[in-house]
Amino acid sequence: MSSSADFDAEYWAAFEDEFLDDATFDYYNELQLCPSDDFEPPPLLPPSAVRPSAGAAFHGRYTASVRNVLSAGGRSIEQRVLSVLESIQAEGLNLEIFLGALFWGDAACTTNHKIKHERAVFMRSTTLVEVLQRWWHPPTSKHSGGAQAMEDFVLTCAGELLEQEMKDIAPWLRAPDDMLSRERLSSINFREIGVELQTERAPRLWGMLQRLAWSPRQQKENTMKTPFHVCLTVILTTISMLSYSRSHHSCLLTSVWSIYLKACGLSARSFDALHALGFTMGHKWATQAFVTISQTEQATTQKLIQNRSRFGSHDNVNIPMRVFSQRMHNMNHFISASAATVFILPKEAILPPDIAQKTKMQRWKASSEPFPLESIYTGETTSMSRIHAQARYRILKFLLDSPAFSGYAYRDSILLAAPPPTELLPCGPDYITEQRILQTVEVDESSYDGTNELCNKIWLEQMGLGSNDSKRKLGEEEVLVWVGDQLTVDRIRGLARFRHDDPNSFTRMEWIEPVFGWFHALMAFANSLHAQYLGTSVGIGLRRAFETLARKGLMKTETKGVFWHHLNEALWHVGEANFLNMWATVGGVNDVADLSSRTPEELIAILDTIYSERVNRAAQEDIEDLPADRMDEVQRQMAMFSADLLAYFDLCDAMRFGDVGRMEDLLPTMLFRFVGGGNHKYTTEILELMHKLRSEWPSELRCYIQRYCWLVNFSGKRDGFVAVDMAQEHNIKDIKVTWRSFGPGATFPYIQKVSPAIPVLRAVKANIASQFSTIKGRGTHHGTPAKVEDVDRMIAMFQEFHAHSVEEGRVLRGTKGDHAADYITLGSTKLQSDGIFERWWSDRCFERATTEIYTLPVDEAHTTSAT
Repeated sequence: MSSSADFDAEYWAAFEDEFLDDATFDYYNELQLCPSDDFEPPPLLPPSAVRPSAGAAFHGRYTASVRNVLSAGGRSIEQRVLSVLESIQAEGLNLEIFLGALFWGDAACTTNHKIKHERAVFMRSTTLVEVLQRWWHPPTSKHSGGAQAMEDFVLTCAGELLEQEMKDIAPWLRAPDDMLSRERLSSINFREIGVELQTERAPRLWGMLQRLAWSPRQQKENTMKTPFHVCLTVILTTISMLSYSRSHHSCLLTSVWSIYLKACGLSARSFDALHALGFTMGHKWATQAFVTISQTEQATTQKLIQNRSRFGSHDNVNIPMRVFSQRMHNMNHFISASAATVFILPKEAILPPDIAQKTKMQRWKASSEPFPLESIYTGETTSMSRIHAQARYRILKFLLDSPAFSGYAYRDSILLAAPPPTELLPCGPDYITEQRILQTVEVDESSYDGTNELCNKIWLEQMGLGSNDSKRKLGEEEVLVWVGDQLTVDRIRGLARFRHDDPNSFTRMEWIEPVFGWFHALMAFANSLHAQYLGTSVGIGLRRAFETLARKGLMKTETKGVFWHHLNEALWHVGEANFLNMWATVGGVNDVADLSSRTPEELIAILDTIYSERVNRAAQEDIEDLPADRMDEVQRQMAMFSADLLAYFDLCDAMRFGDVGRMEDLLPTMLFRFVGGGNHKYTTEILELMHKLRSEWPSELRCYIQRYCWLVNFSGKRDGFVAVDMAQEHNIKDIKVTWRSFGPGATFPYIQKVSPAIPVLRAVKANIASQFSTIKGRGTHHGTPAKVEDVDRMIAMFQEFHAHSVEEGRVLRGTKGDHAADYITLGSTKLQSDGIFERWWSDRCFERATTEIYTLPVDEAHTTSAT
């Protein structure tokens, strides 16, 4: 670590002192501060107001008594003034010499008690301001010739006062040593700074600028806004620019705006222009600041890793690097890199000190035999009851959330309430997970060599666990959960299998516990539905639905890009239309709006019929048991389609709201689907997870992983949970797109250096957006178009096919591809008969060594075992 002096020298090295003295600024499009109902700044004193002094009341009574005597006399004020002037002249003086002597112009006059008293009375009186006003604007048509002198005097005095305030606030606006820390950058409050400047630090300067920025017309017409709220940004920015132009050390707000605008992607030329105006620091400073933030974040991450519970995740990052002028040493190329994130858990997340030994012992016990296969088929009846309850409520919720039921009178009926959660994760500020992004590295994780280098060296070194002592402690005393997509966890498990006979726990990789990410499992679920029900344009499958909705790019399954996003939306829209049409058909009405007059009891009766006869898999089996001349093939397929969709929707909701119990309940359904659909990779992942949940993980580790390592919450909101691998995908997007620099200087080393700064940049943008309505109003996500027209069009399609009417002997139109296979039944059968379960156990069953030999350095032990 460098000293504070060295840090200051590096910190200010990029500053420059050259600014334009006469810069104009367009304030018509200034950012407006978000108003707050509970905030009202103190009003400014009017420009002509006089601050009362201690002796003002006494001297005021003295002057009033003199005025009373004058009014009682017979002579006018004019006559008395002429007498005074004559007396002055009789003494050999004129008005100029008299006033000059009276107001501290002579030493004797300064100390004379009589003169001192009269001078004090005048200086404390309201007449002083009245006289000054007359001098400034004489009431006569012809000026007395002192206008220029008064203007010069006012400018000089005002300049002295305002300059003194600028000097006073300079240290206060100086950037502190920790200016580039996450806490400082994300806690700058423009309103608080403005209030302090207005009331304590620089009230005269603020009042003068407010008078210039807030015209009488605005004051008259803007009855709903205060000068403070409207002018805060303008005045605060002006003061900041003025202070920065006097000294580059006074850059508190200048630094914040520089970081914010750099995070928003402001170009280098724009930075230079704003720097010339004194609004931002230079582009060079902003670029170096990103690097400094990154370095600070890395150091903070290592400290948190030493003191808090944590787990990690990594994934591949594919970055195309393009050049403007091609040369032998400067060509377009494609980088296969890897990015990792360490998730710092809430303080309550604690594993016992002996968790490593417990895990090893439990793993050894569970290695003798797999969990009982029959337990999947004869699982808890309560689990199936929970799944059925959630499915019924999802069907009901589609109806209650429809536009026709927006004013339904019995919405709060207990009969229409949601079923209780299974195992709901807590939420709120105390349960927010903090993420720390590590440096992106140019290592391909798809190979075993790449995974080995990442997990056993690079990530540990960045986490501050790269020393031999740290690795030994990690191997003997800790368990580090690592979440990733299917490829990531498969490579980690493969390495552990290869190293099962290595001399110590670290080299055998017993310390790392790979867990697949639920987001990629959800994507695999959606892709399985796509493959099962796509069909042709003639049938009633998803292809016909996509063509009806004019959805592009959904005819072929993909794993990259926005395919899952579009498919997920389409499945929800098709599913909503499917169940709304089912409500209308079973309810005996033409439109679900006709059901809005039904009581909750009547709706529940319809729901019972829907679930028992149109959706439940038992209903599908009843249809299949009918003779061929009576079986309705359309009804059979729609019942199967509806049941499969409900399982997908249940998983989506469980992940969004943090119900990990529901997620676990759906594991058998997912297993049967992946087996029946031929997804061997996720078949293995589900079997691995079920074996670990039921046999291999100690109860403490099982609870820890379910509660903290499946889902994370960065907002504290109830619906703010996301899968860990989805959070990692968001980080990769920010690395590749959001905060990636473009141009000749956008090299991979720069991308690598700034990656750890991304969470800070997010915090800065969020802090600024929360304070300015014009930024906050734009939101953080694209708006979602209304779905009503799409759902209505799908309902019309289902009505055209009589999809939910029962017609004996009806044959499904289309080709063989329109007859969807029953993945669940097929998977249930194949799992028992095709030896899938046995092959999985045979591949993962191996005996681990139990030695703990550290005679060689850990790195050398790795090299030896690899050889």
